[in-house]
Amino acid sequence: MKGIKKILEHQDWQLLRKYAGYFRPHKKWFFFSIASIPVTTAAGILFLWLVENIVDNYILPGNVDGLIRQVIFLALVLFLNILFDGFYSYSFSKAGNLAIVDLRKQMFDKSLRFPLSYFDKKPIGVTLSRLTSDMESVSESFAAGILGLLADSIKTLALVGYLFYLNWRLTLVLLFVVPLIILAISYLRKKIRKAYDISRTSLAKSAAYLQEALNGMKTVQLYSAEEKVFNKYDGLNKEFSDAQNKSNIYDSFLYSIVEGITSVATALVIWYGAIQIWDYGYTMGVLIVFVTTLERLFVPVKQFAQQISTIQRALSALEHISELFRQKVEDPSAKPEGYVPEPIALQEIEFKNVYFSYSEDGPDVLKNVSFKLHKGDRLALVGTTGSGKSTIIRLLAKTYTGYRGSIKINGTELSEIPIAQVRETISVMHQDIFMFNDTVEFNIALGRKNISQADVEQAASFVYASRFIEQLPGGYRFMVQDNGDNLSKGQAQLISFARAISGNSELIILDEATSAVDSITEQYIQQAIANIFSLKTVIAVAHRLSTIKNSDMILVLEDGQIIERGTHTELLKYGGKYARLLHQFEEEHKQD
Repeated sequence: MKGIKKILEHQDWQLLRKYAGYFRPHKKWFFFSIASIPVTTAAGILFLWLVENIVDNYILPGNVDGLIRQVIFLALVLFLNILFDGFYSYSFSKAGNLAIVDLRKQMFDKSLRFPLSYFDKKPIGVTLSRLTSDMESVSESFAAGILGLLADSIKTLALVGYLFYLNWRLTLVLLFVVPLIILAISYLRKKIRKAYDISRTSLAKSAAYLQEALNGMKTVQLYSAEEKVFNKYDGLNKEFSDAQNKSNIYDSFLYSIVEGITSVATALVIWYGAIQIWDYGYTMGVLIVFVTTLERLFVPVKQFAQQISTIQRALSALEHISELFRQKVEDPSAKPEGYVPEPIALQEIEFKNVYFSYSEDGPDVLKNVSFKLHKGDRLALVGTTGSGKSTIIRLLAKTYTGYRGSIKINGTELSEIPIAQVRETISVMHQDIFMFNDTVEFNIALGRKNISQADVEQAASFVYASRFIEQLPGGYRFMVQDNGDNLSKGQAQLISFARAISGNSELIILDEATSAVDSITEQYIQQAIANIFSLKTVIAVAHRLSTIKNSDMILVLEDGQIIERGTHTELLKYGGKYARLLHQFEEEHKQD
């Protein structure tokens, strides 16, 4: 164990100790495997003793009478060894696989609780790589490689002890080569680990780019960008391939060195063993046992040399997985014990002198923003791209935290309100819509327990989506393809609109939600908005004049600041930024 511990870094042992905790729920399988080790070790030593006994007392003297009985004993011991070895391997593999399943579940559960800001900053493909290929690397080597080192170390120590008992001089000759093997493994292990760290990172990059390219395949093909996209992916693949090839070279060298040293050890044992027989009267049986044991003794070392790349790949993957575990999640401790999220009875929302930056050393994207929104109000946010409209929405929905100033709901600071309660209070409909490969009903309700079939149908009817849903094969049971490919853009948007209002949310946020639909669908949405305006509190970030002009208050933003505020009529009379933007909107949407 000390030799193995030297081969691995301190942080490697820290990783292994951390993830060893996943075996605790499955300790019975681990115990069964550990319990079989003494049996297989004893059987291995008994096998060697029988070989020595048969050679010295039966074969060389020509004693045929008891030879058959000894051979039968030898076969029984060998069968026992094989049986318990198989049980040991199965138990270890079972414990390892169950632990990996638990690790997968915990990782996915944690990723579901990452703040939305995490997914804004980190490509989905990178996280996907951690949850799939990195987990696969850990899974394939945990039981076969890392866990097997413990048993192999125990067996090796037992064999060395038995060889010392037989002939300590010959054993010292045999152990002369062990430091050479440890040095070779220790040196090349670092090279292999570095290569695998590069390969895991490049694999995550290529997975992220692959997902991006596949998601944007229509755009790629429409603009004939296949060659450029392919060349970039090919470059990422080459980076991964180069790192893998380098690790394979080191792995091949390591295996060859261990094989060579083993052969040298065999030659030394035969040479020195012959001297022992001539000078000290040791028997031929002892020499045969040593030569036989050489293979058994170096099997764990050879296996470790063969598996070092697999083990290093697993440790590198564990390191990347640990990055996910270190990622902060939305704090569930903010919820009182037994808390059930319910919408807040919204009365007032107040932003007061709010500043916000997306990074500590970055510029403020919101500057001294202040406004009030009362129950039933209809607020519109207007401004050019990058003016801060969506940032206000993200802060209010707690997608981002760390603002300066004050944001209060009903007089309570937003930072003190549990995230789940904020999400139950606020429904946000974005311009970018995601449809799950599931039924229309699921895509509206999203499995929320507080939303019944009647609620789904009522929401669909409210936004005039029921008119086309009821004509689909199966109606609300109609299976939507990935990301709504078997629906029109307008249909998908109406379903997502129904999704936003199907719960009992007090505040509806329309984040440019009507900017990408046809004029007919727009009419239905505008009718739905009129219904919502009469029943709910609404914040609309919209390009459409019909959405803006019916608002009770319009905030005009520029460079993160509110530069104008008032009703549609008041701002038109003022003749400032809003009037110019409105004229621009009207020119762009004359066809509407």
